[in-house]
Amino acid sequence: MVHPFTIRTATATDARGIAEVNIRSWRETYPGIMPETLLASLSLESCTRNWDKALATGSCVIVAVMDERIVGFVSGGPNRQHEDNETGLANSCECELATLYLLRSHQKLGIGKALFEAFVNVMQSLGYITMAVWVSEQNPATGFYCKMGGELIDRKMYRKANIDIPEVAYRYYIDR
Repeated sequence: MVHPFTIRTATATDARGIAEVNIRSWRETYPGIMPETLLASLSLESCTRNWDKALATGSCVIVAVMDERIVGFVSGGPNRQHEDNETGLANSCECELATLYLLRSHQKLGIGKALFEAFVNVMQSLGYITMAVWVSEQNPATGFYCKMGGELIDRKMYRKANIDIPEVAYRYYIDR
């Protein structure tokens, strides 16, 4: 059975739909990984404001739409300088895939791969040569990032709500 979906650039009117997927994905993915108090405190209003701001500042945000609603999204841009980054990940030729969230009910349909590839295509068109992705080491999506060709390049501890969460970084060579 074919599951039709559309991949498109996000618009300013998508902030709430993106926030809804963001929060639901966190609550589906991160129990036992992120502090429960953090997951319970996620606010749709606050998250929508954050996505309003990201969309207004020109961040690259791409959404997956199925049955006229957002079911996933990807975002990122230039690799951010991490204060504790000693590996030289951030450079002018490297972008960062900062978020890729997809509702659990819409996984295994090719949507995640389509979002990933759409983001890579935009980053290639902007001249980026490599791409970095940081993800919680316990996130089941680490298998997806490996399957997409990521090379494990780094590990670090990420402090969230006074808890250390192990993260891993993958690098992709995206220039054609």
